[in-house]
Amino acid sequence: TLTTDPNGGGGGGGGQNFSDYLEKVSRLIPAEVLAGYLAMMGFVCSINGAETQKIANWIIFGACLVLTPLYLNNVAVPNRLKRNHLIVSTVAFVVWAYVTTGAQLLGPELFSQAIASIVLIMFSLISALIPLNK
Repeated sequence: TLTTDPNGGGGGGGGQNFSDYLEKVSRLIPAEVLAGYLAMMGFVCSINGAETQKIANWIIFGACLVLTPLYLNNVAVPNRLKRNHLIVSTVAFVVWAYVTTGAQLLGPELFSQAIASIVLIMFSLISALIPLNK
């Protein structure tokens, strides 16, 4: 797990850790999508056959990827600009899913926790600069 020096050295962020970044990113995604995704991904291990499990993982990922902007668009305030929010939230879902279930989606040979951590932090920093109300 990624952590930084609580005294502010060697990583900036003064005590900010991996879970703080993950929480920031997850706030951009509808809670219902996150909960549904994790619940469904949890059931995949009960499916017989490794190839069928891979297919199920990707179907669940794809469905939740599509549902993220659809859900947000459906609950958005009418006549309010939301394009950036829909885009950022959809990309946030990809980042979050990679960080939380990347090994399950890609397999342990293609997944790197270090790369997932870097992607998470980079996305968190960049997304904070994007106005969501445009």
